[in-house]
Amino acid sequence: MHIMSSRWLRRLLLAAGFVLALSWDASAVAFNGKDVSAQNIGGALSLTDHHGQRRTLADFRGKAVLIFFGYTHCPDVCPTTLMQMAEVVRVLGADAAKVQVLWVTVDPERDTQELLGNYIPAFNSAFLGLRGTDQETKAVADAFKVRYDIVQYKDEILVDHSSFGYLIDPKGRTRVKIDYDMSAAKIAQDVRTILRGG
Repeated sequence: MHIMSSRWLRRLLLAAGFVLALSWDASAVAFNGKDVSAQNIGGALSLTDHHGQRRTLADFRGKAVLIFFGYTHCPDVCPTTLMQMAEVVRVLGADAAKVQVLWVTVDPERDTQELLGNYIPAFNSAFLGLRGTDQETKAVADAFKVRYDIVQYKDEILVDHSSFGYLIDPKGRTRVKIDYDMSAAKIAQDVRTILRGG
Protein backbone atom coordinates (compact mmCIF):
# COMPACT_ATOMS: atom_id res chain seq x y z
CA MET A 1 0.00 0.00 0.00
CA HIS A 2 2.91 2.32 0.83
CA ILE A 3 4.55 1.52 -2.55
CA MET A 4 1.33 2.28 -4.43
CA SER A 5 1.04 5.62 -2.60
CA SER A 6 4.60 6.58 -3.53
CA ARG A 7 3.99 5.76 -7.18
CA TRP A 8 0.78 7.78 -7.14
CA LEU A 9 2.58 10.67 -5.50
CA ARG A 10 5.35 10.59 -8.14
CA ARG A 11 2.77 10.57 -10.93
CA LEU A 12 0.92 13.45 -9.33
CA LEU A 13 4.13 15.49 -9.01
CA LEU A 14 5.07 14.77 -12.64
CA ALA A 15 1.60 15.84 -13.79
CA ALA A 16 1.79 19.00 -11.70
CA GLY A 17 5.21 19.79 -13.17
CA PHE A 18 3.87 19.30 -16.68
CA VAL A 19 0.96 21.66 -15.99
CA LEU A 20 3.32 24.26 -14.53
CA ALA A 21 5.56 24.01 -17.60
CA LEU A 22 2.59 24.56 -19.88
CA SER A 23 1.39 27.55 -17.87
CA TRP A 24 4.93 29.02 -17.94
CA ASP A 25 5.03 28.78 -21.73
CA ALA A 26 1.62 30.36 -21.96
CA SER A 27 2.68 33.27 -19.80
CA ALA A 28 5.89 33.94 -21.75
CA VAL A 29 6.06 37.46 -23.16
CA ALA A 30 4.83 37.64 -26.73
CA PHE A 31 4.91 40.87 -28.72
CA ASN A 32 3.26 41.82 -32.00
CA GLY A 33 6.47 43.62 -32.97
CA LYS A 34 9.91 42.00 -33.10
CA ASP A 35 11.36 41.26 -29.66
CA VAL A 36 14.82 42.87 -29.59
CA SER A 37 15.34 42.62 -25.81
CA ALA A 38 18.59 40.68 -26.21
CA GLN A 39 20.11 42.87 -28.94
CA ASN A 40 21.49 45.74 -26.82
CA ILE A 41 19.86 48.46 -28.95
CA GLY A 42 19.69 52.07 -27.81
CA GLY A 43 21.13 53.17 -24.50
CA ALA A 44 22.47 56.67 -24.00
CA LEU A 45 20.60 59.55 -25.60
CA SER A 46 21.21 63.25 -25.01
CA LEU A 47 19.34 65.64 -27.32
CA THR A 48 17.40 68.90 -27.06
CA ASP A 49 13.62 68.86 -27.24
CA HIS A 50 11.46 71.38 -29.11
CA HIS A 51 11.07 73.39 -25.88
CA GLY A 52 14.84 73.85 -25.67
CA GLN A 53 15.30 71.40 -22.79
CA ARG A 54 18.11 68.84 -22.82
CA ARG A 55 16.67 65.33 -22.63
CA THR A 56 17.97 61.85 -21.88
CA LEU A 57 16.10 58.55 -21.67
CA ALA A 58 16.50 58.72 -17.89
CA ASP A 59 13.98 61.61 -17.92
CA PHE A 60 11.30 59.11 -18.89
CA ARG A 61 12.03 56.29 -16.45
CA GLY A 62 8.78 54.81 -15.20
CA LYS A 63 7.16 55.34 -18.61
CA ALA A 64 7.10 53.31 -21.79
CA VAL A 65 8.78 55.22 -24.62
CA LEU A 66 7.99 55.02 -28.32
CA ILE A 67 10.90 56.45 -30.33
CA PHE A 68 11.05 57.17 -34.06
CA PHE A 69 13.41 58.95 -36.45
CA GLY A 70 12.59 61.21 -39.39
CA TYR A 71 12.46 64.80 -40.64
CA THR A 72 9.76 67.45 -40.96
CA HIS A 73 10.01 67.76 -44.74
CA CYS A 74 9.28 64.03 -45.12
CA PRO A 75 6.36 63.68 -47.56
CA ASP A 76 4.90 60.38 -46.38
CA VAL A 77 6.48 58.06 -43.77
CA CYS A 78 6.97 60.62 -40.99
CA PRO A 79 3.55 62.27 -40.90
CA THR A 80 1.93 58.86 -41.28
CA THR A 81 3.96 57.51 -38.35
CA LEU A 82 3.09 60.49 -36.14
CA MET A 83 -0.59 60.16 -37.00
CA GLN A 84 -0.33 56.47 -36.15
CA MET A 85 1.25 57.33 -32.78
CA ALA A 86 -1.59 59.74 -32.08
CA GLU A 87 -3.98 56.86 -32.72
CA VAL A 88 -1.96 54.57 -30.42
CA VAL A 89 -2.31 57.16 -27.64
CA ARG A 90 -6.05 57.35 -28.28
CA VAL A 91 -6.40 53.55 -28.15
CA LEU A 92 -4.42 53.40 -24.89
CA GLY A 93 -6.88 55.69 -23.11
CA ALA A 94 -5.86 56.20 -19.47
CA ASP A 95 -2.64 54.21 -20.05
CA ALA A 96 -1.43 56.96 -22.41
CA ALA A 97 -0.32 58.94 -19.35
CA LYS A 98 2.36 56.26 -18.84
CA VAL A 99 3.77 56.65 -22.37
CA GLN A 100 6.09 59.17 -24.01
CA VAL A 101 6.45 59.49 -27.78
CA LEU A 102 9.84 60.79 -28.95
CA TRP A 103 10.61 61.78 -32.53
CA VAL A 104 14.26 62.39 -33.41
CA THR A 105 15.08 64.48 -36.46
CA VAL A 106 17.80 63.14 -38.75
CA ASP A 107 17.88 66.52 -40.54
CA PRO A 108 18.91 68.87 -37.71
CA GLU A 109 20.26 71.55 -40.04
CA ARG A 110 16.80 72.30 -41.45
CA ASP A 111 14.71 71.06 -38.53
CA THR A 112 15.23 73.93 -36.13
CA GLN A 113 13.79 74.02 -32.63
CA GLU A 114 11.11 76.41 -33.85
CA LEU A 115 10.13 74.20 -36.76
CA LEU A 116 9.94 71.12 -34.54
CA GLY A 117 7.89 73.15 -32.05
CA ASN A 118 5.31 73.87 -34.73
CA TYR A 119 5.36 70.43 -36.35
CA ILE A 120 5.39 67.81 -33.58
CA PRO A 121 2.64 69.18 -31.28
CA ALA A 122 0.30 69.35 -34.28
CA PHE A 123 -0.02 65.57 -33.94
CA ASN A 124 -0.21 65.48 -30.13
CA SER A 125 0.77 68.16 -27.63
CA ALA A 126 2.52 65.60 -25.40
CA PHE A 127 4.86 64.34 -28.14
CA LEU A 128 8.44 65.60 -28.06
CA GLY A 129 10.62 66.40 -31.06
CA LEU A 130 14.34 65.98 -30.41
CA ARG A 131 17.33 67.37 -32.26
CA GLY A 132 21.09 67.51 -31.83
CA THR A 133 24.26 68.36 -33.68
CA ASP A 134 25.23 66.27 -36.68
CA GLN A 135 27.55 64.23 -34.45
CA GLU A 136 24.91 63.74 -31.74
CA THR A 137 22.33 62.72 -34.35
CA LYS A 138 24.67 60.15 -35.86
CA ALA A 139 25.57 58.76 -32.45
CA VAL A 140 21.92 58.26 -31.48
CA ALA A 141 21.00 56.82 -34.88
CA ASP A 142 23.91 54.37 -34.66
CA ALA A 143 22.90 53.34 -31.14
CA PHE A 144 19.41 52.51 -32.39
CA LYS A 145 20.69 50.92 -35.64
CA VAL A 146 18.85 53.54 -37.69
CA ARG A 147 20.15 54.41 -41.15
CA TYR A 148 19.73 57.78 -42.83
CA ASP A 149 21.25 59.48 -45.84
CA ILE A 150 20.77 63.11 -46.90
CA VAL A 151 20.79 63.40 -50.69
CA GLN A 152 20.27 66.14 -53.26
CA TYR A 153 17.62 65.22 -55.83
CA LYS A 154 17.13 67.78 -58.61
CA ASP A 155 16.46 71.00 -56.65
CA GLU A 156 15.34 69.26 -53.45
CA ILE A 157 17.05 67.82 -50.38
CA LEU A 158 15.68 64.39 -49.55
CA VAL A 159 16.50 62.21 -46.56
CA ASP A 160 16.36 58.47 -47.04
CA HIS A 161 15.87 56.96 -43.58
CA SER A 162 14.75 53.87 -41.70
CA SER A 163 11.00 53.80 -41.14
CA PHE A 164 10.86 51.62 -38.03
CA GLY A 165 10.85 52.68 -34.40
CA TYR A 166 11.20 51.09 -30.99
CA LEU A 167 9.31 50.51 -27.78
CA ILE A 168 11.42 51.09 -24.67
CA ASP A 169 10.28 49.77 -21.30
CA PRO A 170 9.97 51.86 -18.10
CA LYS A 171 13.47 50.77 -17.04
CA GLY A 172 15.00 52.22 -20.20
CA ARG A 173 15.55 48.92 -22.04
CA THR A 174 14.76 48.73 -25.76
CA ARG A 175 12.36 45.80 -26.06
CA VAL A 176 10.35 45.86 -29.29
CA LYS A 177 11.02 46.94 -32.87
CA ILE A 178 7.96 48.68 -34.31
CA ASP A 179 7.66 48.25 -38.07
CA TYR A 180 6.06 50.94 -40.21
CA ASP A 181 3.10 48.74 -41.18
CA MET A 182 2.11 47.70 -37.64
CA SER A 183 -1.41 48.75 -36.72
CA ALA A 184 -2.10 51.16 -33.87
CA ALA A 185 -4.04 48.43 -32.06
CA LYS A 186 -1.09 46.01 -32.15
CA ILE A 187 1.36 48.69 -31.02
CA ALA A 188 -0.98 49.64 -28.16
CA GLN A 189 -1.19 45.98 -27.16
CA ASP A 190 2.62 45.76 -26.98
CA VAL A 191 2.73 48.95 -24.93
CA ARG A 192 0.25 47.47 -22.45
CA THR A 193 2.33 44.27 -22.26
CA ILE A 194 5.38 46.38 -21.39
CA LEU A 195 3.45 48.43 -18.82
CA ARG A 196 2.29 45.20 -17.15
CA GLY A 197 5.94 44.25 -16.69
CA GLY A 198 6.27 42.02 -19.76
